[in-house]
Amino acid sequence: MLGIVGTLLLSKAYSQEINPIKNKQDSILIEKEDSLDLGNKTTNNLQEVVVIGYGAVKKQNLTSAVGQVKAESFDERPIYNIEQGLQGNVAGVNVVQPSGKPGSGLEVKIRGINSINSSTKPLYVIDGIQTYDISGVNPDDVIDMVVLKDASSTAIYGVNGSSGVIIVTTKKAKSNQTTFGFNVYTGFSKVANNIDVLNLDQYKSLISDINPGFLATANSDRYAGINTNWRDQVFRTGVDQNYNVNYGFGGEGFRIYSSFGYQGIEGIINPARNNRFSSRINFDADITKWLKVNGSFSYIRTNLYNSNDNMSVSRGGVVMATLNTPAFLPVYADQLKIREVDSTTGEFLDGYKDGQFALNPYQSSWENPVAYQSRKNESVTDRFLSSINFEVSLAKGLKWKPAVTLDYLNLENETFTDAFRTSYGRQERGVGSLDNSLYQNYNIENTLNYTLKKNVHDFNLIVGNSFQENKYKRHGYWGKGFPTTLMSFDYDKAEPANRTQSRDASITRYVSFFGQANYTFNDKYSVMAVLRASGASSLAPGNKWGYFPGLSAAWIISNEDFLKGNSTISQLKVRAGWGITGNVSGIPAYSHWALRKEANIGSEQLNPTQTENSDLTWETTEDKNIGFDFGFLRNRIRVSADFYHRNTTDLLMNLSFPGIPVSYQYNGGEMTNKGMEFTLSTQNINNETFKWNSSFNISFNKNKVKSIDYMEIRDMAYFETVGANAVRLMPGHVVGAFYGYVVDRVDANTGELLYKDLDGNGSFNSGDRTFIGDPNPDFTFGFTNNFKYKNFYLDFLITGSVGNDIFNASRLDLELMNDFKNQSTAVLNRWTTPGQITNIPKAGSSSALFLSDRFIEDGSYVRLKAVTLGYNFKKALGFNSINFYVTGQNLLTITDYSGFDPEVNSNGGSVMGIDYGAYPQVRTFVVGIKASL
Repeated sequence: MLGIVGTLLLSKAYSQEINPIKNKQDSILIEKEDSLDLGNKTTNNLQEVVVIGYGAVKKQNLTSAVGQVKAESFDERPIYNIEQGLQGNVAGVNVVQPSGKPGSGLEVKIRGINSINSSTKPLYVIDGIQTYDISGVNPDDVIDMVVLKDASSTAIYGVNGSSGVIIVTTKKAKSNQTTFGFNVYTGFSKVANNIDVLNLDQYKSLISDINPGFLATANSDRYAGINTNWRDQVFRTGVDQNYNVNYGFGGEGFRIYSSFGYQGIEGIINPARNNRFSSRINFDADITKWLKVNGSFSYIRTNLYNSNDNMSVSRGGVVMATLNTPAFLPVYADQLKIREVDSTTGEFLDGYKDGQFALNPYQSSWENPVAYQSRKNESVTDRFLSSINFEVSLAKGLKWKPAVTLDYLNLENETFTDAFRTSYGRQERGVGSLDNSLYQNYNIENTLNYTLKKNVHDFNLIVGNSFQENKYKRHGYWGKGFPTTLMSFDYDKAEPANRTQSRDASITRYVSFFGQANYTFNDKYSVMAVLRASGASSLAPGNKWGYFPGLSAAWIISNEDFLKGNSTISQLKVRAGWGITGNVSGIPAYSHWALRKEANIGSEQLNPTQTENSDLTWETTEDKNIGFDFGFLRNRIRVSADFYHRNTTDLLMNLSFPGIPVSYQYNGGEMTNKGMEFTLSTQNINNETFKWNSSFNISFNKNKVKSIDYMEIRDMAYFETVGANAVRLMPGHVVGAFYGYVVDRVDANTGELLYKDLDGNGSFNSGDRTFIGDPNPDFTFGFTNNFKYKNFYLDFLITGSVGNDIFNASRLDLELMNDFKNQSTAVLNRWTTPGQITNIPKAGSSSALFLSDRFIEDGSYVRLKAVTLGYNFKKALGFNSINFYVTGQNLLTITDYSGFDPEVNSNGGSVMGIDYGAYPQVRTFVVGIKASL
């Protein structure tokens, strides 16, 4: 790539003495014995230490597949979630931002998807706190993220490590130093792409072809002169604000770091916005020579205002309503030229009153997007993350480390549609809900750590145990029949006959015993072995315990005598690993009991919550990995390559039976993931005036379902528009494969859409369906370049995905031409006269109402994800440094996809690559200042 070309062009410099520099994607190297405090890691004597499981090893002695992202690669980008910082920066880690909506979650998959009905989220370890939810954690507090990708390193986490582990380290203070810093930016966002729909004249021409009655309605005097631009009514300029300040100080034996932050993001579609307040205190104290203590306390409060997306106009989707609502309709009833009145009182009827939204004359429940925006859906989250760790020196090289962590989250979500403004609200006489949910996860761990370093031997042994409890409680209120003046949910004001309450609660406990051993001989040969035994309360006696071993080794060939001091080959290492991990996240807390609960609080009706199955057991993934690390020309060129094979057995599957309202869960399936990962990092130019570093990574993954017990074919992702499922799960095919008909052509004489007769029976029927698309990419990649000229710096990140298909379900509502909805401009090419050659059928044709490859598109893209240009003032205004920077995000996307954005996933989980009215991605520009002293 560009970086390696630059390196080779400057080959003369390789013979000169090279000073270590700070590379944003790699280790921090220092030249002297001083220790640089990086939270849970230290860097000594040119050897960075990386946390693996419950211990740490020198980076050069790593035996497993590990990726690392430094905060410098994302701390000047307008991100609200640290998962965005992983995107494009680590091989084998696929991060999809399925929606541009503020506060929306990201999907992170490490080396593919290895489950159908259990979670495939990676485990996050934030300063020792284990969680699957990273939302709300302030990116400005993060130093780096270490990604453990293969089971030889993740097996130590047992039940929690089946989908990979991401270790997040936050900032800490330094001894005898006082630090202060702040980071402030503000920015603006616009929708990054456009979908063109028919103008008013084009729309009227279309509906006259579908049904002349539709045209008569649109031409009513009631709508004379109205031509609403729904895009202008719905889309706006988004605003980003971010304010962070931190203060650290330390003396002999203690260090305290504190931070406070606020981030506010107003989305491009009202009322979507996300406000986050965060605070953190990290402390370290050396109580005595034999006792140390450190802790982390973080409080996060998030206010999220939601705008409904990922659904059709008939279900309240704002995005699809923006595209589908005809332009002859106004926003409000008082904009109508003629309004209906009561013949007795002379007052306007409902749907025509001041302050109400105009009725859709075709179907009143299909309201305009501004009406959908008026529905309230707000949540407030209070989250407390804490950990306290002790280190007790028992003897030389022997330490006892007890630790307690807590992840406490309280969520309150309110929905409300008032009884006056909208058609749906008047129909229900006002409807709303209030849910209070509590999630609590605490973990108690004890470890004994023995370290022995003598001559050429470096040995570390860790044994420990843990007790973890996950607790969930929910109390829900629902009601309808509210006063027309009420604008928020008030349970006591609902009609007494239309109030219900419900409760849910569960507790899951895990007990584990584990061990980890690392041994390195003469800095040439390294071995790591791990074993964890975990028991899960959710499983029945006899199946509770799972055993998860891991073994890996590395040979540092470059440290052998025949390569030492080689001027060309700086590093040459071979790694190999094997391990097993387990997953029970999809199994209910009380899976071996046939539990029932009240339909609502106070009712006598009991409904089943699950079916009993005492045979349920762990999903297990066997993982094999072989890797190679190369360094050339004093490590100015570094290459890593990994090859892996993951096989998951005892997949958790569901079966549904007639008359039984809950599914039956069982273990009965197998799938594989295999792939390759490559990373190339180069120091292209490195002198006092100009520095240029590059990093490129690319990942290939192939997924395949090998078997499914009992019922091999499973159809998912149902679309009522065409009455069919879009996804089929079947042995021999990939997870998430699209299934449907294959279009042959549009009959030039009739305008009917014809499909290929794949079963050869001479007629069109369900047997002609086949697999029509694969949402899994052939490969994904990321490319970063960092330039520095004197005090100026320029960074850019390019990301991409190639070979994945997208089911553009939005086109079901934009191109079927079967009702009164507005359509995209693609239908201007529809068949209208005999002999016309086109790929768009005639308007109103029932032949178009089938799910086919007509809606499958190539989702490949290359994106200029972020560009940052800045200037660093050193020793200015009393600060050690002041950085002014400008960042652009999502500046350019090269793709053939016709939707708003190819980086999309409306469904989530094992159903991937579907776009159904997703909230569009945004193009953002920010200006910021960052200072420290």
